[in-house]
Amino acid sequence: MPERLLALDIGTTTARAVVFEPTGIVVGIARVSLRSNTPQPGRVEQDVSQVWRATRLVIARALDQAGCEPSDIAALGVTSQRTSIVVWDRATGLPLAPMVVWSDLRGAARSLELMQAGFFLAPQQAATKLGAVLGGISIPRERIAWGNIDSYVIWKLSGGAVHVTDRSQAWPTGYLDLATMQWNQALIAHQQLGQLQFPALADTWGPMGTTSAAVFGASVPIAADVADQQSALIAHGETVKVTYGTSATLDIATGPELVFKSPTAPPFVLSSAAGQTRFCVEGMVLSAGSALDWLRSACGLGGHARFEALAASVDHAAGAAFLPALQGLGAPYGDPARRAALAGLSTSVSTAHIARAGLEGVAFRVREAFDHVHGLTGVAAPDVLGVDGGLTANETFLQVQADLLGRPLRRHAVREATAAGAALSAGRGIGLLSEADTEAFVRYDLTVEPRISADEADERLTTWKGRVYG
Repeated sequence: MPERLLALDIGTTTARAVVFEPTGIVVGIARVSLRSNTPQPGRVEQDVSQVWRATRLVIARALDQAGCEPSDIAALGVTSQRTSIVVWDRATGLPLAPMVVWSDLRGAARSLELMQAGFFLAPQQAATKLGAVLGGISIPRERIAWGNIDSYVIWKLSGGAVHVTDRSQAWPTGYLDLATMQWNQALIAHQQLGQLQFPALADTWGPMGTTSAAVFGASVPIAADVADQQSALIAHGETVKVTYGTSATLDIATGPELVFKSPTAPPFVLSSAAGQTRFCVEGMVLSAGSALDWLRSACGLGGHARFEALAASVDHAAGAAFLPALQGLGAPYGDPARRAALAGLSTSVSTAHIARAGLEGVAFRVREAFDHVHGLTGVAAPDVLGVDGGLTANETFLQVQADLLGRPLRRHAVREATAAGAALSAGRGIGLLSEADTEAFVRYDLTVEPRISADEADERLTTWKGRVYG
């Protein structure tokens, strides 16, 4: 009987497929980069067909690396970037427009209009942008299906038989009604979207359908769908974590309690299954890995390995300071208009110092988000903070972050913790794993201790703020 679990992780910059043993051990992994387009300032789009091709490719490669066939997979779980917008023709299955990525800001003005109408929505949420996307489509609304990228991938994997999402994915779109935990009919009516096909709301884990043998190679249960940051939090045992990807995202689990004390640290649905809904609070640094990628390219700092070596070659930034704000500022500021800045440049600043300033800029912004969010929840700050994501491979960065947070960091043994959470959820969805089996997936391979005092960390933060905000 098959026992291996397949996680699909469709992020902003990378599509991944990871094959897990039920013990949490990775036996196959493949990744393909996803390209975003910026047709205008503030707009971020992706080619939906290219994302789907990348998804099929990583599935094939991961299965091959694991030495298994599609029929050897017990269940499949999907995790993805949240509040993107995909619209497609229900008759042909073809996308009708480029995918609008979560960081796209075309909804900034519309969010203000909707707030005046009584709907509190942030510019990144799909509900502020969906109308603009539909405005360029000429076919009748009843033929149009829409969803986050998770819905489209599941729809394609099932051969067009399953059009679903879960509430952790639905909540960030802005269309989920807190009172009913169903689609917000008042908002849908206000936007005149009654004829548009919304995905059905399914449990985060549990039977959702099966893959099409013609598409996947076998009929396999699709047993989990969970938003990427919540999936990573599940992989950390539903406590506290920071994930470093395109953005840097701090999530704190609050259990059955919904905590909403700041618009820049909003509550999210962590999971919803078997009638039980769990929540978390989130603070996001909108530009993290994406800002460092831009800095590497703009300043000619080379690839990831050279960038890390440059940053590690110096122990300070020689007065240089970087504000990672390519798409505005998230927690605690909530300023979509703010842009990145590189300050404090002088003749003593070298490329190594600029690389160091880049790492420090992300770490300072995470410190700001951490201080803000923990001041709201009533949850005690953790003695040790779990971290994951691509940037955690950079041990120089981890040391900088541990110093500035004043606490040890534990790096998840699976860098793609988002995938680990999706696999764990899929295993629970078919009864292969229980809640107690989470421990097998919550594993760490490195602990980094802070090397400076709390007073010095505070002083560095104050100095940095004066340079980038002053």
